[in-house]
Amino acid sequence: MPHLLVVLAALGFSGFSLSGQTLRTGEARNRHVLVISVDGLGANLYAQLAPKVRVPNLQRLRAEGSYAEGVIGVYPSVTYASHTTIVTGRMPAEHGIYSNLSSRQAGQNPNDWFWFSKAIKVPTLWDEARRNHLTTGSVFWPVTAGAPIEWDIPEIWDPRKGEVGDPLYVAKYATPGILFQALLEIGPPPPGTDEDITRTRLATFLLKKYKPNLLLVHLTSLDGAEHGHGPQSPEAAATLANEDNLVGDLLEALKESGLEKSTDVFIVSDHGFLTVLNEISPNVLLAKAGLLATDKGGSVTGGKVATVSNGGSFFIYWPEGQDLRAEVDEALKPLRDQGVLWGIFNRSALRELGAEPAAQLALEAAEGWSFSSRASGAVVSKMNAPSGTHGYLPSRSGLEASFVAWGPEIRAGVNLHRIRMTAVGPTILKVMGIQDPQFSDEPALADILK
Repeated sequence: MPHLLVVLAALGFSGFSLSGQTLRTGEARNRHVLVISVDGLGANLYAQLAPKVRVPNLQRLRAEGSYAEGVIGVYPSVTYASHTTIVTGRMPAEHGIYSNLSSRQAGQNPNDWFWFSKAIKVPTLWDEARRNHLTTGSVFWPVTAGAPIEWDIPEIWDPRKGEVGDPLYVAKYATPGILFQALLEIGPPPPGTDEDITRTRLATFLLKKYKPNLLLVHLTSLDGAEHGHGPQSPEAAATLANEDNLVGDLLEALKESGLEKSTDVFIVSDHGFLTVLNEISPNVLLAKAGLLATDKGGSVTGGKVATVSNGGSFFIYWPEGQDLRAEVDEALKPLRDQGVLWGIFNRSALRELGAEPAAQLALEAAEGWSFSSRASGAVVSKMNAPSGTHGYLPSRSGLEASFVAWGPEIRAGVNLHRIRMTAVGPTILKVMGIQDPQFSDEPALADILK
């Protein structure tokens, strides 16, 4: 790994610029909040798998703290839109992170995600903390590249390479020097190390070294296991047990850093999962109708419309002032005839759901079906093995997210039953000791607060 140290140093990522003398740490506060997102930890998944696998840390926090039986999220129920709702208390229509993918032009930058915080249109928890002289840290939390976070390790990757770990690429957008210093103090991960182990070690490093008042941590291995094998698979169960171990590591880090008695911990998630057996490719029909243009390889290069596949849903866009609804409806008629759609939402319905204002239409997949962005090949196809996905309406059974709160400011034994995801951010803000009635229209979950 010496070559990595040399490269980081050559890029200017000096690990010695991070002392409290060069970063504004604000007024000293004794209150701390740790937010751990276990991506894909659906409320139903926890209930179904927890009795079968050892998850002592999640069970202890749930038993000693407060929890919800289910969290109703956002549409589409995908990672980036959901995580931004958690930190803003607002729906996607307001906060501006409408899905994972950011491009709305057919064939243009199809692999770009909403990585950069400048796309968020409303105040976030880290904005509120900064205004109140509290320090913040982030470990691979979505939409934090370029955010005003003191110790920021954002989730981002090179779109030319795809979703692969690339510390040099992350370092370009992280707080200058933070990865270099972490590398010096905790060492490089051994080859083949699960990415969530690395994320947990980085979070532990930030807790012990800087003790941020707010630390956001995003764990993703469970989401990957469910996508690859399905939510009820042995692989998902084993991964949930591993994630519980990492939660335990973070709780131990709070003890070792002297923060346990002053830290409230929130275990949150973005969505649940549904099992998928079949795939739908609407772009094939839209291309056949001349609404999308493709190259010889079947990749979309342009078109009258643009589309975004969200797994369980499929959003369609066309320019303001044009009415392409009849053409799109005619092109998609085979899907309606085959009964593979659970529903179709027009612009008015999407507005009621708090979804993206520019979307003209959204297709919702039937049970057992998901959408692909492919523009060539079969319109509908059967998968070789069961998998899992999300992106459906958040109110559909199995899509509910999780919520657990535990710590000195949290009451024990409170079952909130079902809550809205927009209530999570205001609750965290209140636990941080910040009062801002303009932050969200949703009140904090006062029943869980001492």
